[in-house]
Amino acid sequence: MSEISITIDELNGTLLIENDRHLDANVRKLLVDDLGDGQEIGCARPLKIFPPPVFVPGEMVESTCVRVSGFYHDSLCEGPGRRSSVLFQSCPLKCKGCWVPELHNEEAGQPAPVIRLASQLLDPGYQRDGVSILGGEPFAQPDGLLALVRELRKQGCTHILCYSGYTFEALCELGIRHHAICSVLNEIELLIDGPYLEYLAHLAGPWTGSGNQRVIDLRATRRRGRTVLY
Repeated sequence: MSEISITIDELNGTLLIENDRHLDANVRKLLVDDLGDGQEIGCARPLKIFPPPVFVPGEMVESTCVRVSGFYHDSLCEGPGRRSSVLFQSCPLKCKGCWVPELHNEEAGQPAPVIRLASQLLDPGYQRDGVSILGGEPFAQPDGLLALVRELRKQGCTHILCYSGYTFEALCELGIRHHAICSVLNEIELLIDGPYLEYLAHLAGPWTGSGNQRVIDLRATRRRGRTVLY
C-alpha cells in the first residue's frame, strides 16, 4: 500500500508532506481543501535561503574560504532532527534530472570565510540537531570542506552530515590522492552518498533523492571497519 509521511513542525506549525507524488488527483484535492495550497520544497531547495556571509577586507587571506550559494535553517528533510544546512557551489557530476542544476556552475555563488559561515550556521537564534552540508558537490572543494567541518567543531557543533554524489568507496579512493577527503570522512557523523538517478527517484528514502543513495553511519563504519548503514 502506498503511504505518505506528514511531519508537523512544532516550532511554527507548518506541515511537511513527503512521498505525495503517487497520489491521485482526488486525494491531492482533499489535501489542498483541508490544508491549503502548498509550496514544493526538496533537498537543497528550501522555502528560504540566506545569501553567503559577506566578508570584510583581509578576511579571505586570514581564513580559508568555500564557494557557496547560501545557507538556511529549520530543515526537517536533510538528516535526523532539525538541521541548519549550507549549499556548496560547483558540481562536476551534473546528474541528469538534478533538483538544483543552478549549483553546478563552479563560478557562481560567492566565496565565504569558514569562520563566519560556521558562526551563521550555528546562529543561536535557531534550534538544530546538527548541520548538513549539501551541494553541488561538497567534496569538489575538499580543503574548504575540511576547514568548515573543523570550524563547526571548534564552535561547538556535535553532529555533521555531508551529502556527496560520489559513493563512499569512490571518496575513499579519491582520498588517497587528496588527504582532506579522508580527513572529512574521519571527522563527520553521517554521509549520504551516490549520484542522483532519476529513474530511481520513486524509491528515495526520507533524506535521499533516489533509491541507490545510502545513509552511512561513519562513526559505526570507522569502529567496525566496514560500511554500516544508519
